[in-house]
Amino acid sequence: MYARRFMEVGLESLKSPVAIVALPGIANVGKIAIETLSQLLRAEHMMDFFSKDFPPRVLVKQGISSIPKTTVHVYRAAPDEPHDLLFLTADFQPSSSTGVYEYADFVAKEFEKLGVTVMYSLAAYEQEYEQYFKSYPGEPRVYVSASSEELLARVSNSAHSVITEEGVIVGANGVIPAWASSMYNMESACILGETLGVIKADYRAAKAILEKIVDLVEINVDLEIMTPQISKVIEFIEWARKEIARKSESTEDGDSPSDMYIG
Repeated sequence: MYARRFMEVGLESLKSPVAIVALPGIANVGKIAIETLSQLLRAEHMMDFFSKDFPPRVLVKQGISSIPKTTVHVYRAAPDEPHDLLFLTADFQPSSSTGVYEYADFVAKEFEKLGVTVMYSLAAYEQEYEQYFKSYPGEPRVYVSASSEELLARVSNSAHSVITEEGVIVGANGVIPAWASSMYNMESACILGETLGVIKADYRAAKAILEKIVDLVEINVDLEIMTPQISKVIEFIEWARKEIARKSESTEDGDSPSDMYIG
């Protein structure tokens, strides 16, 4: 792992820091959430680091190329806020099992040096169509798990929260907080926004997990900036629901079930 530091931030300069982690994943729910919050709080660019286990690609935007990286931003709490916040996101997830664990160890070690004792990971919970539309158009459910009963009680204490009873969380968004808890004695929780896999950028689910996280870290932010993008997501969901209904009717009339795919 290679690091570039843009600010000197030490343990003694941080106020009860909390780490928030979200790498790209299904519907980009976590990445949208963390980047939105970081921008709203005008968090400062603290460091980048580079993993040799990221895909061998160069990113190009408007003719400018760059190596994929992980970025860390820091938000300094206002006097009436209890925590400084460290935001970590990346262009990709590591591509191998070994790479994920090496990455998780590097991240946890860096945050331990900065005095982090609590970490939240933000990602998506992909639902089947039938389950998703049982609660839609109500607020997206937020599925939670944590490293301790005490933290689980905190993260599950809201109307739309669902405790993840069993299963697995795949990829770095699950491994990083669990590794931090197992190896560095941090408290950690995964907060997953309910989504459909056909949605490419689910701002609706991202807002649901943001409402949870801002409550947990006790800050006030206005999330109305997300409304235009959420409206587009809702338009797509409505289209998807109509397509599912139409294709279900076609299947009942004898068409091939393989026609059920939409995307």
